Amino acid sequence: GTCAVMASLHARGELQIDEPFHHYGILGTEFVGRLHEEVRVGVGTPKEVQGVVPSISGEAWITQYASVVCHPTDPFPEGYTVG
Repeated sequence: GTCAVMASLHARGELQIDEPFHHYGILGTEFVGRLHEEVRVGVGTPKEVQGVVPSISGEAWITQYASVVCHPTDPFPEGYTVG
């Protein structure tokens, strides 16, 4: 979530390259992120877009293990995109 928030803020001109971003969770946890550079993603394809290269630091703990299953008749075994 933190990297997505930073990318959205940057796209709106509210977060600059190399500016630290402090993201606080509802339990008081803190992650510190930074955007390092702007890049083009998907160059040479119809889906080429502007992107950013982020980094993030902080602490997190494993809270759950899960299994993802795919039924043999699922028409979208690799997922789908909206939009």
